[in-house]
Amino acid sequence: MNNQLVEPVHLTTPATDPADLAHTPAPPPPLRPVLVVLRGARIAVEYPLYAGRNVAGRFSDKPVDIDLTAQESVDQIWCSRNHAVFVAEGASVYVEDLNSLNGTWVNGLKVLPGQPRALKPGDVVQIGTVQMKFTVR
Repeated sequence: MNNQLVEPVHLTTPATDPADLAHTPAPPPPLRPVLVVLRGARIAVEYPLYAGRNVAGRFSDKPVDIDLTAQESVDQIWCSRNHAVFVAEGASVYVEDLNSLNGTWVNGLKVLPGQPRALKPGDVVQIGTVQMKFTVR
């Protein structure tokens, strides 16, 4: 009687299916909405918009998400402390005036308080003396 142990043989099969060889690229990063300053003290500054409410104005007694203090000269302040709100919901972004003294404008048209206006890439929003282009990157 033969008491030898038989070692199992492990064979590997090379991948022959082209799908097995193809590299799956990583999904692209999600697009993010951004406001880019066109007119103001600091041209080309970007303000990212995050999901939910983004309040634009001047930081003083209450914090704001988009602080435009550095964008206007101290001699000519037209931006209210809580001037406007940008709301990002999924792929949509809206702007609404918060009863500001000098108004919020989109492409030269006034945005009325309580009436959110949808933004599309390329729209120019004016708050006080600051103009910003809405874009998605």
